[in-house]
Amino acid sequence: MERPASTVLSESERAFIHERTLWILENVGISIPSTRALDLLVKGGAVVDRERHLARLPRQLVEHCLSTAPGVVRLAARDSSHDIDLGGGSRLVCCADGEGTLVADDATGLVRDATLADMRDVCRLHDALPEIDFVWTSLVAPSLDPIVAPLLVDAIALRESSKHLQSVSPKTPRMVPTLVTMLEGVAGCSLFERPIYSFLHCTVSPLQHDPQVTEASLDLVASGATVCLTSMPQMGSTAPMSVLGTAIVIMAELLSGVVLFQLAQPACQLVCEPMPAVTDMRTGQYLGGAPEVALANLACVEMSRFYGLPTIGSGSTTDAKGVNFQAGAEGMLLWLSVALAGADGLVASSFFNGSRIFSAAKTVLDADAIGLLQRFMSGVVVDDESALLDDIVEVGPGGHFLGRGSTRARTRSGELFEPRVFHRERCDGRVDVGLIGDAAARAREILVEHHVEPLPDAADRLIDSAIEKYRAAVA
Repeated sequence: MERPASTVLSESERAFIHERTLWILENVGISIPSTRALDLLVKGGAVVDRERHLARLPRQLVEHCLSTAPGVVRLAARDSSHDIDLGGGSRLVCCADGEGTLVADDATGLVRDATLADMRDVCRLHDALPEIDFVWTSLVAPSLDPIVAPLLVDAIALRESSKHLQSVSPKTPRMVPTLVTMLEGVAGCSLFERPIYSFLHCTVSPLQHDPQVTEASLDLVASGATVCLTSMPQMGSTAPMSVLGTAIVIMAELLSGVVLFQLAQPACQLVCEPMPAVTDMRTGQYLGGAPEVALANLACVEMSRFYGLPTIGSGSTTDAKGVNFQAGAEGMLLWLSVALAGADGLVASSFFNGSRIFSAAKTVLDADAIGLLQRFMSGVVVDDESALLDDIVEVGPGGHFLGRGSTRARTRSGELFEPRVFHRERCDGRVDVGLIGDAAARAREILVEHHVEPLPDAADRLIDSAIEKYRAAVA
C-alpha cells in the first residue's frame, strides 16, 4: 500500500488554478520595491513598471524558472545524523511552530513573556524529541536587544540544537554577512557544502515582496542558504473570501518567489511553504484552525507538488486558548490535510492561540500526536508475510493470537504505535484530568536528561565575536 493520500483537485481543476495563477502573474503582476530585484526580473524577460515597482511575469519566464528549481533539497544539520532530504516522495518530516513571544505555565494557565532561558529550553526540548526532525526559531524574548535580536535568536538555536535550523527571524541586508559568518563557523564550511540553515522569505499579501526582506533574502541565497518561500494571506482580508481565490493568491506569490530566486541563483535550493489563514469577519482576528485553512492547505500543497517543488505545509496552528480538545481537533485536521496532500514537511508543534503562546505540555503531547500521524501515514504493507495466514490457520476459529511469535515480534518492531504520554490505562470510575500535568512533567524530565553536544570552542567564540562586531558597527 502506498502512502495514504487524498486530493481535492481533479486534473482539470489543477489546470484551472495553474492557468489563473499564471494569468495573475502576467496581467496583474507582483510589487517588489527593490531595484536589485527588478533588474533581475527585467533581465529575465519580465515587464517592469519601475515607477510603480510592479513586475509582470510572462508564462515562459515562470515555466523556465520552475524547470531550474530542484525537486529535492538537502536540509543539513549540525549533527549529520539529522540531515534531511526533502522532496521526491521521501517520508513526511516535522518541525516545531514559531515564532511566539509568550509562554504558558501549564500548571496555572498564566501567560508571561518569554525569557532567554525559555528560548534555550525550547530548542533543547525540540532537539530531544525524535518526532521533531528539524527546528524553527520558536520563541523570541521581548527583552532582547532589538539591534541584534535576530542574530541572538539564531545563535541560541545553533547552540542548543544539533538539528537543521529553519529561521523565521527577520533579516536586513546589513545583517546577512554576520549571520553567514556565524553559520559557516558552525558548519565548518560554506553553506553550499553543508546547508545547515534555511530561512522564511515571507511575501506581504496580497502580491507584494518587502524590499528589505527581499534584499536580505537575495544575499542569503547567494551565500548558499535555502530559501523557504512563504505566503500567509488571510481569506477575507489579504486574500479573497473564497478558498479557491486564497489558493490562487498564495500560488501566485510562491511562484513569483521561484522566479526571483531562480533568476538570482539558478538551481538554488528552495522550498514552498503555503500558510493560509482566515479572517474572523466578526472580530477581524486571525484564524489558523478553521476548516477552510485545511482545504486551502490541500489545494496549495497539491499545486506545489504539481510543480515538482519540495513543500512544507502549515499544520499546527490552532485558535484554541489553551491545551485542550479544540487544540487537538484543529491541529489533527490541519496535519492530515497537509500530510494527505503529499507535503514533504509539516509545521507541527508547540503553540496555541494562533501560534502566539508556547506550551511545554503541548510540545510533548504534539510529539505523541505526530507519532499517531506518522503511523497512519506509514500505511498497510500488503504481502504474504504481513497477512500472517499461517497464524490464522494455526489459531483457527475461536482461538487467540496472544501466544504467537509474530504477535511478540511485531509488537516489538512497532506494528502497534505506543505513545509516550497519551493515556491508555483503564478508567476506573474517575474522569481523567491529568494528561496536561503528565505532559508538563515529561517535558521537565526531558530538559533535565537531555544534553546537546556543545559547539566547538572556536565556533562558539566566533558567534559572540561576530554579533559584537555587528552591534558596534550599527550602534
